[in-house]
Amino acid sequence: MRKLAFVLILILVLILCSCATASNAGSERFSLERSTKTASSTGLLMGSVSYGASGFYFPTSSDILDISLLKTDATTGLVTEISHQRLRNFQKFPIQFTVRYDNADLSEDDSCTLIVTLIIDDVVKGQGITLLQRTTTGFSDANLTLLSV
Repeated sequence: MRKLAFVLILILVLILCSCATASNAGSERFSLERSTKTASSTGLLMGSVSYGASGFYFPTSSDILDISLLKTDATTGLVTEISHQRLRNFQKFPIQFTVRYDNADLSEDDSCTLIVTLIIDDVVKGQGITLLQRTTTGFSDANLTLLSV
């Protein structure tokens, strides 16, 4: 049931991202693939993730916070993961993070989405999704709260 909820949330994000750009692209086709470009100029996205009550502790070191930065190409509607990070051995929420990405992977009209997934004992326990706001220097800080799955 939890895996189904995770898949449904991911599909919803992909549909929302493609709908936002489909009118510009003239096509509703999209796919998800990893970027293979090399880093030329690094951008930084900073933020924090909250879950439950402030100061919530985890008892095991197997807990994982999975962070994915996705872009939706404004022309084609293609959704691509441009950065991925896994955090382990964190002690409490809120968790501060910094995601590095290659500025060359983005064009001016692309939109970006951040997906954060909490995995405990190989089971998805929480997830948060946010559409990022562009600034002249990159993105505004991303602060999201995970919802239980």
